[in-house]
Amino acid sequence: MGEYAKRKSDGQEVKIGTCESMYYLRYEDRDKVEALPHSLDPSKELNLFWRLPFPGEDHIRIGEYRDYKRGERLFKMVKDARGESYCEDFTSPELVGTQNGIIQMRHEESGLLLNVRCHHGEKLPEAGKDVTPFWNGKGYSYELAHLKNTPDGVLPIVHCRHCGNMWRFAWEDVIPYLSGEMLERLKKYAEPVAA
Repeated sequence: MGEYAKRKSDGQEVKIGTCESMYYLRYEDRDKVEALPHSLDPSKELNLFWRLPFPGEDHIRIGEYRDYKRGERLFKMVKDARGESYCEDFTSPELVGTQNGIIQMRHEESGLLLNVRCHHGEKLPEAGKDVTPFWNGKGYSYELAHLKNTPDGVLPIVHCRHCGNMWRFAWEDVIPYLSGEMLERLKKYAEPVAA
């Protein structure tokens, strides 16, 4: 079900999300809209999934973001024993076998359709009689997908960009894999709340 609100800046009614996913509204902009009848009030609701504050989107008005499922790749640069730098992607091996998703693959010409268990890039699916899985240019799997406002504060939500499964992590798990302007914008949510 779509969620709609009125932008306070110009009175325009816009879509801000679907159910609890605020695809078109950043957490810091929740007070810049007015709730409409039959839609949730983003300034008062808890446990919503908010759009990340991408620096390149600062000029875009609420409700007008294009890529509604955009995420931020989680990685850090590290050096090996020889001093060579390489990219280390965020991983979470403990998720393997506990919360697998499904990736559907299709071959247009033959009409072949496969459902494959997603292990979020942590391991290959198990082979069967007629299927042999292997990596061929393995890419990254995890992205910071949303911020979630909870009674415990604003927390990071990571998703598998292949199957879409999502998990809540602690900021100390995610912060080392962020950099640049995105890191600067999100640091404030990682700071402990004074009691």
